[in-house]
Amino acid sequence: MKIADKLVNGLVGKNIPLENIFVDPLVQPISVNPALGMAFIDSIAEIKRAWPEMHTICGLSNVSYGLPGRKVLNRSFMIMSIAKGLDRAIVNPLDKSMMASIIVAEALAGRDDYCMKYLKAYRSNCLE
Repeated sequence: MKIADKLVNGLVGKNIPLENIFVDPLVQPISVNPALGMAFIDSIAEIKRAWPEMHTICGLSNVSYGLPGRKVLNRSFMIMSIAKGLDRAIVNPLDKSMMASIIVAEALAGRDDYCMKYLKAYRSNCLE
């Protein structure tokens, strides 16, 4: 948060609106340290609490580096991160399960007005 605070204050001081700022708290592999996944998620929550208008982004698959069954870990991590305020992530857009998980998580997090994206995905059979 100290680094983010310094970065954000510097950018805002140069008249850059918060909604134009994207912060990447850096996802690290849980295979190295099991606490790193929750440390990232807690960072997302703190950033969104401090600057609700600012955006968050990450290279999501870093969390599962070196582990088998990476897709299921990545999907679950994405859902947990969205629940805490993650706005954007670098993911494989061809992974249908990941894309379905994102749509569902966005609806559950209250970021899909009237569940319109969810309903569209359901009607298109994209939630399998």
